[in-house]
Amino acid sequence: MSTAIATGRLQALVGERERVLTSFLEAEQDRLARACHDLARAFARGGVLLAHGAGAAATDAAHVAVEFMHPVIVGKRALPALAPSNDSTGAAGVAQLGRSGDVALVIAHGAADERVADLLAQAQARDMLTLALVGAGGQAPQADHVFVVASDDPQVVQEVQESAYHVMWELVHVFFEHPGLLDDACITCGDVAVAARVAALSERGAFIELDGAREEVACELVGEVAVGDVLLCHAGVALDRLEEDAAAPVADPTDFLYPFLNKAESDLDAVLADVRASTVAKGADVVALRREIALDAVADCAAAMRERLDAGGRLIAFGNGGSTTDAQDVVADALGRGWPALALPDDVATITAVANDVGFENVFSRQLIALARQADVALAISTSGSSPNIVAALTEAHGRGLLTCAIVGHDGGRVAQLPWLDHLLLVSSDYVPRVQEAQATIYHLILEAIGGRS
Repeated sequence: MSTAIATGRLQALVGERERVLTSFLEAEQDRLARACHDLARAFARGGVLLAHGAGAAATDAAHVAVEFMHPVIVGKRALPALAPSNDSTGAAGVAQLGRSGDVALVIAHGAADERVADLLAQAQARDMLTLALVGAGGQAPQADHVFVVASDDPQVVQEVQESAYHVMWELVHVFFEHPGLLDDACITCGDVAVAARVAALSERGAFIELDGAREEVACELVGEVAVGDVLLCHAGVALDRLEEDAAAPVADPTDFLYPFLNKAESDLDAVLADVRASTVAKGADVVALRREIALDAVADCAAAMRERLDAGGRLIAFGNGGSTTDAQDVVADALGRGWPALALPDDVATITAVANDVGFENVFSRQLIALARQADVALAISTSGSSPNIVAALTEAHGRGLLTCAIVGHDGGRVAQLPWLDHLLLVSSDYVPRVQEAQATIYHLILEAIGGRS
């Protein structure tokens, strides 16, 4: 295939990603914002996020865990998260570890199957907050928040899902700046009935909202209700339907004496609006980065990789943190296309042994000394391009005659200064989530250009 034809095909794939992501974020911005609010409330109560990825999405579960746990955003808190789906316990780990108040996040690149539905059901039975990110097809699973990506291409689905969980990780912190919105205030638990407006309908009756808090109430006593109705409620039951102005708050003349006692902030709608706008803006940012991908360079890199693979070489990928999961992802996809591939971070025992004995900067290069062959391909993925172990590994790979390729962010860092590097694919941004999303597109495009094994 000529470079021009290959580049045109890659351009069409980038355009499809833009279409699907833009449509998804425009349609789901409100639900993503509300999911962020519910996540923040769960974390504020001491909940732990347990992520499970079905099949190839196991790498996404691991990505979720490292992003929430590792405070890359300067000044933001590390949030408790685990990915038991990335070890031997699998889905059972989420069900066994989960407690009331924890969060279960399930990811599948295709339609939800019975195992996904069963895991969510177990989590709900344990009174966990449940979220599902799934592909198109089949019946949407039952969860508190379900996000379906309308695409049959699992790589496109994965990239949209990565944007979604990055957005949730980034914007959950917004609600920590508004502690009054995290309280578990019971609207109808007081000694007297309160007037509140219907925000949404439910199977039981309706959800009412007052001063940023939301509660479900039974409506048998008042009959059919509609969004916007004002109800008089007490102890979880709607007692009467009120006139429109009955929901207007009554000012307490002593409020000015103790303003710090009023923690029930009333600006939830405003915060949600900000989060919705930020969600769409983040999507536009990654769309812009994808438009800047040097597709000719991607096609050239793929052709060189294909030549090595056809000659009996293997794809060897490596990276740190979130880039570890990217290395695992590209290897899983390569294996799915029939190509021999391995991710160096998978060998945890060797990684920790080398790190403990001779330093973390040597972990990947030491593995390459034993594993690499001249026909192989070394693929480094790094957001900074300057990690010592990445530079050391590429240097070792070059010395052994491997094809050296790197997908990096920022200005390329130290990797971009290596004069002998065979292929450099750069995402010119210093913001980690957007860099990683564009990097996922790059290695997916490389695999598309390489094609399947004959």
